[in-house]
Parts: sequence; structure tokens; C-alpha cells
Amino acid sequence: MISNIASTAVSRRQALAGLGMASIAATLAACGGGGNSGKTTITYLSWETEEVARPLIDAFEDANPDIAIDFSYSAPTAGYFQTLQTRIAGNQQPTVHRINPETKEKLIGEGLVADLTDEPFMGAIADANLRAYEDDGKIYGASFGAWAAGVVYNRDLLAQAGADDVPQAWDEFLDLCKQLKGAGVTPYRESVQDIPSMFQAFLGAGYDLAGDERGEKKIFTGESTFAEEWPEPMKQWYRLYDEGIVGAESVSLTGTQLKEDFIAGNLAMFITGPWDLADIAASDLNWGISPMPAAPGGEPFATGAPDPGFAISASAQGEELEAAKKFITFLASQEGLRLANEHIGTLVNTSDFTVEVAPEYQGLYDDYLKTSKIYLPMNYWDHASDALQLEGIALCQQLVQGQITVEQVAAGMDTKLASL
Repeated sequence: MISNIASTAVSRRQALAGLGMASIAATLAACGGGGNSGKTTITYLSWETEEVARPLIDAFEDANPDIAIDFSYSAPTAGYFQTLQTRIAGNQQPTVHRINPETKEKLIGEGLVADLTDEPFMGAIADANLRAYEDDGKIYGASFGAWAAGVVYNRDLLAQAGADDVPQAWDEFLDLCKQLKGAGVTPYRESVQDIPSMFQAFLGAGYDLAGDERGEKKIFTGESTFAEEWPEPMKQWYRLYDEGIVGAESVSLTGTQLKEDFIAGNLAMFITGPWDLADIAASDLNWGISPMPAAPGGEPFATGAPDPGFAISASAQGEELEAAKKFITFLASQEGLRLANEHIGTLVNTSDFTVEVAPEYQGLYDDYLKTSKIYLPMNYWDHASDALQLEGIALCQQLVQGQITVEQVAAGMDTKLASL
């Protein structure tokens, strides 16, 4: 039985670890020994728990009886990449593992992952997903899903200001917020424990309108600076504070608090994504979700990003490499994508597969997620994205507290980048 194969592999690994026989384990894996005798074994460090990932692995092994997957799991995100780093340092890099924007610099830069550019399974992948794992014209991660966040709104509260949904022009959105506030309704709140989503969408919309697929990547090639890219869209977002719609409490608010406030009927609008929609749908609210309004001269857009990609170790050769490619080919198949949506909740955005989503989310899925009209700055930061993200959050918090200006936020990012 396939499930027994995996169980045998885990038991063997645990036993050998207990005996300190790592070198013997490596030999057995290379030979496809033990319970996987006669099979080609690939190691897979999963982003999902075994309970969630098992249906895909079982289906793959059923379709490929000559291949066995040696499964292991580490929780995302920081723990996962710490585990991956440890295994790479110990010369035990998994055959297949995940790659994301925060790790691609190391994985690609140090030649640790294989070039997947010309593999047939890359053919239906969305443009945004290809760009996320591209370097110098080559693609190193196969990503089949994405997320998109938008403005969730309470239809009944908006009706108190005569609105049916979220205005798609920024000036009209600000006017609606003021009308709601005048009617005693809390119109809009956000958390500045991340770089504000509305600002991120303004950035993405601007690049999309200009046909610029590199986004902020050009800051890292020396062709631009944060001081050139950030101030104009940030000034538009900051009107929320300049015009008294929201206040410095945004610094301490969490996403959970915003969701709870919204579900309690105390908040007309906030920004969130698929992770909160089940809880909102379970409430009695009359609600909807909209893309971000368009800043002057721009277009509505969505904050969002491709899912982490599947990468193959650059050290995989021969039958192991071919088996890894077959595994990713299966994940990209109609059956693999269906299982990923059913068991993992992947919002598949390939050109050959469509998933069923909540009716309220359908417009965001069809018009933004599926068409790559999503943007997350960190996906375009070529290095030190973690440190830069923390700096960006700190600077935005100082801004909404009135301690610095928009220009000083942008200059601070350039200073931080220069120091890294």
C-alpha cells in the first residue's frame, strides 16, 4: 500500500537517526532500498502537514508505481526555511521543496535549485507566478496558485451613505468614508503592522498601467530608488490620515481585531483576503469584497502574491531528477490542481484550470487573481526583503504617528537598502 510505503520510510529514517547512521540512510535512499526497493525515491519537504498533503502524494504514487516519495514536513514560514537551510548545510537538500520570494535569492544565487524554464509543466502558469521566481530570464519555481486581498464591506452600513458597493475611484472612496463617519459609522480601518495594503495596490496599479513588469526590482539594479518610486502613491494612501478618516490607532490594530470588529457590525470596510472569508461568510452580515480603489490616474488593483513555488534541488540527477519532474508534472495536472484546491485550498490561477470560490469573491478571482492584477512589493525585492519589510513597517508606523513625512519614509528605505 502506498501509505505503508511512506510509513516505512519514516520509520526507517527515525530508526537510523536514533542510531546515528546518517551515512547509511543516504545510501539506502540513493538505492531506493528498504520498503521502497526497486523504486526511485525522491525526498519532499512539504509546506503542508501530511494529513493535508497525503491525498496528492497517494494519487501521484498510484499513477507512478515506480516512484516513492519520502515525505517530511516543516511548518511555514520561518520554521520551514530554517529546516531547509539546515538540511542544505548538512548536504541533505530535499529533492523537491518550496521556494518563495524571501529565499529565492539564496536558492538561485547559490545555484541550489534547477532551472525549470523549459519544462512542459510551466506552460499554463500565470505571468505573476512566473515573474515571482524568475532570475535573469530563467524560472526556478513552479507556482500554481495565488491570493488576492481586497476591500471587504458591509452592504447595510454602506447603504446608510447611499452606496451599493466600494467606489472604484480614490476620491469617491474618501468621500464615502467621510459620509459614513458623519453618519456615526466607523468607515474604514487598517493595520499598520505591515506595509499598508492600499499603498501596495497603488504601487502595483501604477506599474501595471505603465506596462512595467519589473516593478520595484529596478531599485535593486540601481536604476531607481525608493525615493523615486514610493512618494506619489504613498501620499495618496496617506490622505486617509491627512483627512481624518483613520488615526494612529492603526499602529496597534491587528488583522484579527479588524475581522472581529467587522463581523460584529462595528466597521464598514477593511482589507483582507481568502483566509478570513469563511469566518465572514459564517456571520449574518450582508457583505461583499472589492478590489482596491484606483488612485488618481490609476486603475483598481488587488494586493496579492503568487503561492510559494515548487523547486527541484540542483543536485538531483538521472532517475531522481526525472522522478522529481514527474511529481511536479502531476501537481500541474488537472487531477493535481483539483486535489490541491480540495485539500489545500489552493486558489489555482493557471490558464487551464478554474476553481469554485465564494460568490462574493468571484469578481476578485476572475478579474484580478486570474489575470495577475495583483502586487506585493516584497516579491520584487531582490535581496534582504525581510529586513526591508521590517524597516518599511517601522517607517510607516512613524508616518501615521506624525513623526516623519512621506519623503522621509522613502529616504529611510533607501538608507536601509544601502546598509544591507
